[in-house]
Amino acid sequence: MKKTTFLIIMVFALSMTSVNLFAKCYSFTKGGEYKVCVPGDSFSDRNKAKKICSKAKGSDCGGVQSSSSSCQSNSGKCYDQNGKSSSYLSGY
Repeated sequence: MKKTTFLIIMVFALSMTSVNLFAKCYSFTKGGEYKVCVPGDSFSDRNKAKKICSKAKGSDCGGVQSSSSSCQSNSGKCYDQNGKSSSYLSGY
């Protein structure tokens, strides 16, 4: 019984940590409040997000600082893969 409980807990913990591995909303070192959500987590997807951030901000956003599965901004500084601004994006 203890082994089964431990196994269930481990599977649950691993599934929760894997959510962060597939996160696709990025914040940047020089991006301030700007965040960009793209449907992918590859190097080219991160570069696309960086270009969208730099275009929206009007200057270089730097490198990727962190990532998450959603973005919320009271000032509308969440951008999707098309460069459209929004106050809230989720499901990434």
